[in-house]
Amino acid sequence: MKKQLQRLSALMLAMCFSLGFLLPVTSAFAVMKTDINSANLKQLEAVKGIGHDTAQNILDYRKKHGKFTSMTELEAVNGVGKVRTDALKEAFVVEVKKSTK
Repeated sequence: MKKQLQRLSALMLAMCFSLGFLLPVTSAFAVMKTDINSANLKQLEAVKGIGHDTAQNILDYRKKHGKFTSMTELEAVNGVGKVRTDALKEAFVVEVKKSTK
């Protein structure tokens, strides 16, 4: 019985160490953000807090006004205000590609 407990303890310890090595990898995937300037309707809808109507409003705004230059510009989208923009900062990134001359 004592040998079984020692083996079980060693196994549990090995599992804990293994999990520790995986956490940095999984947390890296968790912080991946959606580029608001290239996201399509489905990608926008996949973001927590964005429904179909808001996703469509973002696309309509982008079509009419061009690419977003900052996250604060998102406040101008119909149905998105300052509070919602602040909450969405963790989900979106604004990629602005510089033109080459």
